[in-house]
Amino acid sequence: MTQQLAEKIAKDFLDFLDEFHLYEQPYDDKMDAEFYEQYARVLREQSKWGYFNWKTAPDGTPRPLFSPSGAGKSERELYEKAIKAKKDKRPSNRNQRDWTGLGSQVGAYIQREVMLAELHYEKLTGKKPKFKFERTERNEPAFEHFKKVIHEVEHNGEKFGLNGLPDGILEYTSDDGEILRVGLEVKSFQKSYTEFKKHDKPKLDHELQTTVYSEMYGLDYYIILYHLTYGADWDREFSRSKTYGRFITQDHRNEILNKFARVTKAWRTGVAPGLDLNAWKYNDYKTSIAKSLTEEELAKVKDQVRRMMRSGLPDWKKQSYYDVYEFIKETREGGIA
Repeated sequence: MTQQLAEKIAKDFLDFLDEFHLYEQPYDDKMDAEFYEQYARVLREQSKWGYFNWKTAPDGTPRPLFSPSGAGKSERELYEKAIKAKKDKRPSNRNQRDWTGLGSQVGAYIQREVMLAELHYEKLTGKKPKFKFERTERNEPAFEHFKKVIHEVEHNGEKFGLNGLPDGILEYTSDDGEILRVGLEVKSFQKSYTEFKKHDKPKLDHELQTTVYSEMYGLDYYIILYHLTYGADWDREFSRSKTYGRFITQDHRNEILNKFARVTKAWRTGVAPGLDLNAWKYNDYKTSIAKSLTEEELAKVKDQVRRMMRSGLPDWKKQSYYDVYEFIKETREGGIA
């Protein structure tokens, strides 16, 4: 088990998709019909009240839940979510709405391509595919709601749950015939082709997501795939995907579990974690945090901002710290609802 093997798996997956995409797309109504029937069934089952216990562990202990997408969030934001603080309303933005929606469709596209390859890759290429989806007991492909769980964790004396929808759990056949379970995380890349060419490593937040999924599903290897959605010249021949492999150790998992355990303790005791000003921009609970800061916390924020303004940071960075303090001050004075 090594990072070198993880990188080979990721390269093999890209080669697998690229070779499959040299051929015309197969049409398979039977596959689609079976998939949609399976998906409709699992959605109906999971939508019934009581299917998941969102509030307590199996022994009845109240516990918060954390999602893989929250792994990169600050501890204060995770705490606010856990105590069910009021989330900020985002201003209407069609671009952001389309951006997130398109990202979901990219994942569905890659999932369907893998399912098609399971059935048609060998007929087209003459070679057995190295990848296929792991299957559930009901022969469902191992992704999304088919693998939706609340993974119960007890760590550092704290109980909490992990829940999310994985993009996929693959079975990879190595060169010597060994079958390895490999996670798949798909991300849309919605910038230019020029930016895509420069892309050479996964984002830290995306790595952290895969670490959480690895804990939930017992995976040591993960592929992070970025798929370009931006337009390029029709006659240009290139791969729209880039893949990166991760070998995830228990140390990686413990780092995230330690963080979730700290937030759980804060949730249980009501003592909020400190405010990280560097994580403010994408924090979804700015107003709730501003209103709930103690006078001592506010003094710390003011002192930190004062020190940043006297530092050698670039002006734009200083302005970002100043804007945080101004937002907090205005909100507490009633200027922002």
